[in-house]
Amino acid sequence: MSASQEHDFDPRLLDLHLGHLATAEQAELRRLIADDPALAAQDEALTAVFRALASAQEERVPDGLTARVTARVRSAGPPPRVVRPTDDLTETVEGTRERVIRLGNLRDIVAVAALIVLAIGVGVPGLMHMRERNLRMGCSWNLAQLGHGVQQYATTFNASLPFVGWGGQNSWQPSNDPRLVTIPNRRHIYLLLQQAYVVDPRLFVCPSQGGVPMPIDAIERHNDFIEGRNVSYAYQNMAGLRPSANDNPRLPILADENPLFDDGLPLFDARRLSWGEPAQANSRAHGGAGQNLLTLDGSVIWVKTPFSGIDGDNIWTLIDVTEYTGREGPASPTDSHLLK
Repeated sequence: MSASQEHDFDPRLLDLHLGHLATAEQAELRRLIADDPALAAQDEALTAVFRALASAQEERVPDGLTARVTARVRSAGPPPRVVRPTDDLTETVEGTRERVIRLGNLRDIVAVAALIVLAIGVGVPGLMHMRERNLRMGCSWNLAQLGHGVQQYATTFNASLPFVGWGGQNSWQPSNDPRLVTIPNRRHIYLLLQQAYVVDPRLFVCPSQGGVPMPIDAIERHNDFIEGRNVSYAYQNMAGLRPSANDNPRLPILADENPLFDDGLPLFDARRLSWGEPAQANSRAHGGAGQNLLTLDGSVIWVKTPFSGIDGDNIWTLIDVTEYTGREGPASPTDSHLLK
């Protein structure tokens, strides 16, 4: 999904979220939202977007930066001077209506160069930060729509989350054992596409990653994403105790890609795992700054650490598991293990 994709909203909803409606108008609009599923879906999406905006931390110019820059420029000397030499060459050139500009001295040139470098140093990071914020918002929008699909699925299937089945001969990790049948964990969430609870495959691709959406004309012919790049998000491990829509609403069920597993294969030794810097433990989707996370109640939040499950549970690993063979799953209804 492109971060620049446009979405149509009822303008009254925007006024509601921006606080532009009177109390009576708010009450009337909320009544309409309760009666209109389409309006309710728009309101839910806008709520997720505004929540993401509120959680983003603004980067501010350090206090006193303007005064320090001004003082530095003043210390470099007077501004560049335009000097008109009085010689035959100047007279000849000016006679052709051209101009000769001479800067005062090397110190003036250094001062100008310093200003240019300062402008680039302050402006470019700000633009990069704004771009990343937009990408995070696009990712948050995707997860909000997937969460809506999960809730619709649960309503249809008696509070069950998307699940294709599991048995003793299954593994979510590729295996050379001919007795095992591999069911990648991402296959469960593929049901949202296959059964049209989510109709746009671009919603499964984070704007911050170079993914490739699942071809629409191939959805009905497959029971899984064709390749890993078709989905950016990690889903709750369904090999163990599976959650339902009636469980703890704060349970994480979808998030940006798990940095510790690649196609089900662990990239670490759990017995020697050291988390170190937070950027090394967060998803790579947003440069290690954090990850967008969808909880069971449909909320999308931005978190800066993987220890964001219930009671500080690490969303990338299973509790008390030190060796992963592809058949392990949560043993507790509050244990989040999100992987593709």
